[in-house]
Amino acid sequence: MNVKQIAAFRAVMISGSTVGAAKMLYISQPAVTRLIKDLEDRCGFALFERRSSRLFPTPEAESLYQEVKRHFMGMDQLAQSVEQIRTLRTGRLRIAAMPALAYSVLPRVVSNFMQTREDVSLTLTPGSSVNVAKMVGSQQFDLGIVMLPVDARELTFHRCYRTHCRFICNADHPYADRQEIIAEDLHEQDFVTIGEQNPLTRYRIDAALQAKHIHPRQSIETPMFITVQALVKEGLGVSIIDPFTASIFTESGGKSLNFRPDIPFYFAFITPVNKQISALAEEFIHCFEQLAEGITDMEIISHEDIDLK
Repeated sequence: MNVKQIAAFRAVMISGSTVGAAKMLYISQPAVTRLIKDLEDRCGFALFERRSSRLFPTPEAESLYQEVKRHFMGMDQLAQSVEQIRTLRTGRLRIAAMPALAYSVLPRVVSNFMQTREDVSLTLTPGSSVNVAKMVGSQQFDLGIVMLPVDARELTFHRCYRTHCRFICNADHPYADRQEIIAEDLHEQDFVTIGEQNPLTRYRIDAALQAKHIHPRQSIETPMFITVQALVKEGLGVSIIDPFTASIFTESGGKSLNFRPDIPFYFAFITPVNKQISALAEEFIHCFEQLAEGITDMEIISHEDIDLK
């Protein structure tokens, strides 16, 4: 027996006639009759009895139909799975991300992303940019988000961005009502310093201050921006952090202001080298960009355009 014969049999059982089956299958009625006859010959028993111009299934046909229904139920489920994959509603997405995003905006991105994707399995793992790059390069994760630069030997830079860091202070700070903060404003101010685990950002902040001979009181240092904003919230000073962590600082009543000179903040979505990015990962990046548009001005750049000075 073949697929066409089984399909014709199923259509006759559902519609009750060869005419109805022909309409379901978009073939002629004689073609349906021939397929049923061929199936009966192959099975070795009759499938239908004709009474008063109507077809009635035999007991053997009823038994066969139960098996056919199970087969087509599986096909229907397979078709549904294909449609879900096509519309990005099922699958698995493993994401590793630097703390600056993993602890700030990514939970909200994940929430937005998962609202219409109940059958998607998603893993979000925070890690330093160096470790994220290693894990993505070894294909432990499908997508990574890192601060640049990182070792690119096992990676593809799928999308790179440039934005700028923000000055943060509490709402009762004397600078809270200003539109912009300049380096000179930080002289002898209590300043929470980002640690040397973020060497490029730390270097850029230090260079901006040293160029103007500015000396803040840097008595507190911590390696992660999320901890910087928490310390500022406790009234231990002001600071300069990435715009995404600054956005959650403002949600709790803090102030985020422009800082000059500009302190660039570079980051990228990365994927394993020689591995095509999945449609789910592409859609996640799109969800991130939609949310990020309301937080900071981002410029998409080439990996070669990063200013490491």
